[in-house]
Amino acid sequence: MSGGADPRSPAATRRRSLAVLLAALVVGCGGGDGGPAPRVEIPPELARRAAPPRSYEKPLGAALRLGPAQDDRAYLRAFATTFTSMTPENAMKWEIVQPKQGEFDFRPADALVGAARRTGKQVRGHTLVWDQQLPAWVADKNRKPEELAAVLRDHVKAVVGRYRGRVAEWDVVNEPFDADGSWTKSVWYRVLGERYVSIAFRAARAADPGARLFLNEVGAERPGPRARALRRLAARLRRSGVPIDGVGFQNHTVIGNNPSRAELLRTFRSYGRLGLDSAITDMDVVIPSEAPPKDALAKQARAYRDAARACLEADRCTGLTVWGVGDRYSWKGSALRPLPFDVSGRPKPALDGLRDTLAR
Repeated sequence: MSGGADPRSPAATRRRSLAVLLAALVVGCGGGDGGPAPRVEIPPELARRAAPPRSYEKPLGAALRLGPAQDDRAYLRAFATTFTSMTPENAMKWEIVQPKQGEFDFRPADALVGAARRTGKQVRGHTLVWDQQLPAWVADKNRKPEELAAVLRDHVKAVVGRYRGRVAEWDVVNEPFDADGSWTKSVWYRVLGERYVSIAFRAARAADPGARLFLNEVGAERPGPRARALRRLAARLRRSGVPIDGVGFQNHTVIGNNPSRAELLRTFRSYGRLGLDSAITDMDVVIPSEAPPKDALAKQARAYRDAARACLEADRCTGLTVWGVGDRYSWKGSALRPLPFDVSGRPKPALDGLRDTLAR
């Protein structure tokens, strides 16, 4: 390169950061690829800023998918009349929000956040930093640590900043550990080491000081290598002054092998002793498709009820979110029947287990 400033200098990095944030504001407001912005049409009877017919002691949330929310009235009605919190299932993930470097498309996320607000729901953001659903440009093998750190900060600040004051909680870092308790060898860890976690949390706090920031993990509800690694990390972040507010437990599980109320309660209280909140963030309960037991629906309802009761009894559990609304659109596939509504949109015993437990 001849002439000009060093692109790796602090001044150049600041200019790139400003350019990315401006791109987020411009592209996100209008339309990404230039097409019309998607919108979820809310029927008049659902367009009110009010809780569902039953109010709950703690938020009961669901992950919402844009397509069904636009096209399936039963799906939208089940969400609006049942839940008090919404998590965008995919619309805030990196490959959707920033498919090309510096080119942001917030339209799908805007549509879901707008629908949540028009129906009186709290919003949880998911997820800012993960090793999956990343566009190829992020994982460029030739990136230097300072460059990737700037990419990470810019993305987190742009996304959190856009929804400042509208998202109550964020899953800032998702699934940092493998089942054996070792760090997942993501691009973030390979290039930046474990400090990528603190970089992400500090950027999120700077973008919205009022949002609650969570570290989210799968398979850490019970004691084991991953659970131990997660707790050590959370404690270390706390001691280091990193702005972490809580830990999310996904609780994807199967009937007959779900964590008990007592196990979940012990886990939540152990984080409370660290000064951290807990939440159940992605729950579903699979019914095996091969010869399910006759009482499968009752066992599924018990698993949901136990999780809700544990959250209710833990002072610092902030709520429970199921990963979807009904079986028809579950990421697990409808045959596994993991959610509180069936493929036809009818409530299952699992829904009663949740509502009856959390009802005021």
